[in-house]
Amino acid sequence: MARLLVINLLISLLWPALSGQYTLVHLFFGFALGFGVLTLGEPNYGRFALHLARFLAFAAYAIAESNVRLAWLVLRYLVSTLRGHRQRPLHPGIVGIPLRLQADLDRTALATLITLTPGTLSVDLAQDPMGRDTLYVHAIHVTDPEAFRAEIAHRFEERILRLRRLVEAVEQAQQEARP
Repeated sequence: MARLLVINLLISLLWPALSGQYTLVHLFFGFALGFGVLTLGEPNYGRFALHLARFLAFAAYAIAESNVRLAWLVLRYLVSTLRGHRQRPLHPGIVGIPLRLQADLDRTALATLITLTPGTLSVDLAQDPMGRDTLYVHAIHVTDPEAFRAEIAHRFEERILRLRRLVEAVEQAQQEARP
């Protein structure tokens, strides 16, 4: 699957060179052309590429949403401080999130996505006292650790698991198709 993505990227770079016009439009057209040709040859590549694009769009949305949330928290904190309130509107904490992800690449993708999301930082990957692999995450505002765990599992981990299952299904189909 990664081989097809690299070929697609090479086609997208080759197209402007062949057309003689080095513009962003020609680069995207080359990618779309490569995508179409490769999808005709390997239909599962199209499914994978679309799921990957949807995941990357979700990641960009999650980062933008977290930026807005963090800005709101900081502004709320500043306003309460300026008014002389001694309350702490921020509740930072470190939360252990048991992982269902098995592959190192998947775990790295999850930790990176969490770290890229403003207000959160992946701290450590270790085993918890019950022996489960756990990702420890620092968050600037955690009022309910269970809700935070569920949000990470549902929003991030589940999407990475779906991509992993698709990659495995495509690889299995490719192996069965080989003589």
